[in-house]
Amino acid sequence: MQLPLKCQEKVSRLYAELKQGELSKVQKNLTYKYKNETGESKSLIDSKADSLLYAISRMPATYAVIYTLLSQLLEQGLISGIESVLDVGSGTGAGYFAIKEFDDDTQIALFERDENMIKVFETLTDNEVSVQKLDIVRDRLETKADLVMTSYVLSEMKEQDRLNSVLKLLESANKYLLIIDTGTPRTYENMMTVKRFVQEKGYNVIAPCMSKKCGLKNDYCQFYARVERSALMRQAKQSELSYEDEKYFYLLISKENAEICGKRVIRRPIIKPNNVELMLCSGDGASRENFTKKNKELFKQAKKAKINDLIK
Repeated sequence: MQLPLKCQEKVSRLYAELKQGELSKVQKNLTYKYKNETGESKSLIDSKADSLLYAISRMPATYAVIYTLLSQLLEQGLISGIESVLDVGSGTGAGYFAIKEFDDDTQIALFERDENMIKVFETLTDNEVSVQKLDIVRDRLETKADLVMTSYVLSEMKEQDRLNSVLKLLESANKYLLIIDTGTPRTYENMMTVKRFVQEKGYNVIAPCMSKKCGLKNDYCQFYARVERSALMRQAKQSELSYEDEKYFYLLISKENAEICGKRVIRRPIIKPNNVELMLCSGDGASRENFTKKNKELFKQAKKAKINDLIK
């Protein structure tokens, strides 16, 4: 999966503005900050060069994750009746472009704290779409929408800032809050704290978790989105691989009661000629289950299953 063609072309033009000798230095600096300065509730984008490199190297993966995840949640019927969306921490616009692929008429309000990110996004959209400057940690969020979404934002915060921000986001959501973040053990631990916090406040976590308490022990969940690497992206990442699997974790929180039937696939299936092994999350927790040809219908379903699918 790649960014829409028009967006790719504009990213390429922005890339031409970077001096090639500067690229390696910016890449190393940005990588260092994301590895060592995450979790301090501060912006890691310090310059126009940072935001341009982010658009080249990170935006395609973020787009793929958001598009893949929204496709699954819509297909599973977990989100519906969405006429308006707030994207908080919209960055260079990955969420905006993904949502527009589903419905060009959906009302989207964008909020971002970094001026450089905003300028890049406005360039990619020819200044046809405006972004409101907002820091969710410090500022009030007064706009409401059916779906509030934030991606790769909460992991950059201190814990109390994270929980306070989640409450602000929930207050702005008419129906759902979708949180997307990195697929790491640390993020998973943070999101389990968020899960318990919102449950205590009376909200419902409806995906990916199928049970109120996590059934995993000394383990964690992560999901994947396949990203096709363009030549430009391979150059920016200094890699020859034509694709990458972007790991992520998410929480879908509903303000309404929702009873979800089935079991969620939380690992890549292990497929053998006469047997399919799935790691499943259900109301009873997490467990490994084997599907054989003895039950042809279930075996067929299991064989086609992908990570994050629901098995009913």
